[in-house]
Amino acid sequence: MNKHLFEEARKLYPKKTGKRGFEKEWKEFTKLVEYRGKYDAIMPLLKPAIEKQIAYREECARKHEWCRPWKDFCRWMKGGWWTEEIPQTNSPKPNRCVICSNTDVSSMVDGKGWLCWRNECKTEYAKL
Repeated sequence: MNKHLFEEARKLYPKKTGKRGFEKEWKEFTKLVEYRGKYDAIMPLLKPAIEKQIAYREECARKHEWCRPWKDFCRWMKGGWWTEEIPQTNSPKPNRCVICSNTDVSSMVDGKGWLCWRNECKTEYAKL
């Protein structure tokens, strides 16, 4: 059962690297002392954690926000990243200038974005 859940998580994980294969990654994970004897508790957490992280990264991409890039699956497992707290993406964000990203914005321009008070930004925006 544990191997099956591990393989499902490995297949779902977005960053595909190397030619390690399932058996090598499973053996490497089971060698980790801190997780020995905890496989029954860990394995059911993997797939939902990956799904949450995928959804979070998609939301960040949609909002053009930065988020941490994917680690290799093996590093993700070794680091216990399935326990990572996902930040709330629906919290209000400050309005930012579309040119310099300054949060001290003065006006919305053509419904397309905010501009700050700096003349350089207004000039740059006019060129777009």
